[in-house]
Amino acid sequence: RDIGKKGDQLGLSMILGGCGVTLEEMTLLYSAFANKGQYVPAKWLQDEPVMESKQLISPAATFMINEILTQLLRPDLPHNAYSSTHLPKIAWKTGTSYGRRDAWSIGYNKKYTVGVWVGNFSGEGVPELNGTDSATPLLFDIFNSIDYNSTAGWFTAPPNMALRRVCTETGLPVNSFCESQAMDYYLPGISAVAKCRHLKQVPVSEDEKFAYCTTCQPESGYVQKWYPNFAPEILTFYDANQLPYTHIPAHNPGCSRIFSDNAPVIVSPAAEMEYLLEAGEKQKLMLHANAHNEVKKLFWYVNDKLLKTAPATENIFFEPTTAGRYKISCTDDQGRNTNSYVMVSFL
Repeated sequence: RDIGKKGDQLGLSMILGGCGVTLEEMTLLYSAFANKGQYVPAKWLQDEPVMESKQLISPAATFMINEILTQLLRPDLPHNAYSSTHLPKIAWKTGTSYGRRDAWSIGYNKKYTVGVWVGNFSGEGVPELNGTDSATPLLFDIFNSIDYNSTAGWFTAPPNMALRRVCTETGLPVNSFCESQAMDYYLPGISAVAKCRHLKQVPVSEDEKFAYCTTCQPESGYVQKWYPNFAPEILTFYDANQLPYTHIPAHNPGCSRIFSDNAPVIVSPAAEMEYLLEAGEKQKLMLHANAHNEVKKLFWYVNDKLLKTAPATENIFFEPTTAGRYKISCTDDQGRNTNSYVMVSFL
C-alpha cells in the first residue's frame, strides 16, 4: 500500500526498506516462498472467494531462497538457539528497522507462514530491540506449538535444477586452487558457468619484492605465488575499512611492457555528470579511482596536465576555476589509463 501511494518518490532506498509495510503484507509475501513462488491474497472468512494468485518468482529461484533461509550457520540465529531443546524445521528471515523501532521475524514451512512483529505501538525505539533476539525466539515457540516435527515434509528441488561443486569463497564452479568446496544447486543453461577466479598466480622475485609478467619474467630466480584476485571496488572497500589482505608486490620496475587490462576505474567524479559549484566558495571535486591489487601509485591529470601523484588508495581534490568541460585522466604505475569527462557550472 505504501509503495502504491509514494510511487517513484521511494527511489533506491526501497531496496534497504525505505518504505512502510504491514505485518500482514510481509507475511503474505513470504508465504509465496512456501508456495513455489506464487502469491495468493489472504482469505479471512471461509465463504470468501479464492482470489487469483500471481507468480512472483520461478519455482527454481524459490527453492534456492528456501535453502538459504533454512541454514543454521548464520548471523541472525538467536544467541540461545544452540541450547534450545527443539529447533523447528523452518525457513526464516529477521529484520530490525532504523532506530530499532521494529523487530521482525518471518518464518514458514510447507503448512504455515508465521509473521512476528515486536515493538512499541507508539513507534518509540528500544536500544535492545532486534529481530534476532526479540522476535525470532517467539517465532520458534509458535512453530514448536503448532507444527513441531511437521509431517508435511520439506521443499524439493524442481526437475530443472541440478547439483554441482562450487567454491565456498565465491559460489562459482571450482577451479584447481579452490580449497573450500561444497555442493550447491544451480540452473543448467542459466547459472554462471565461468570458473572461480578468487586467486591469481603471480611470478615474483624470491624475496617477494617484485612481480613479473611474461615480458620481464627471468629464466630463474623467481617463485610462483597465489594472491587474492579481488575486483578494484572490493580493494577500495578493504582499504577504506582497514581490512587486511595480501598485496601483490610492485611490478618489476625494469619491465618495458605497457599493460591494457585492469585499468583504474574512476568513481569520482562521476563520468558525464554536471557539477554545480558555488562561485567564490573555492569548492573542490574529489578524485578517486578503484585500482588493481598490484597498483601502488596513481597519476592524476586534468585536461592532460599532471595534477598529482598519489598512493592508489588516497583521495585527492581538484578546484575548478572556470566553467566548462573537464577531462579527468588516471594512469596507474603499470601504464594503464582511464579518461573521464565532466561538466562544471558555477551558481
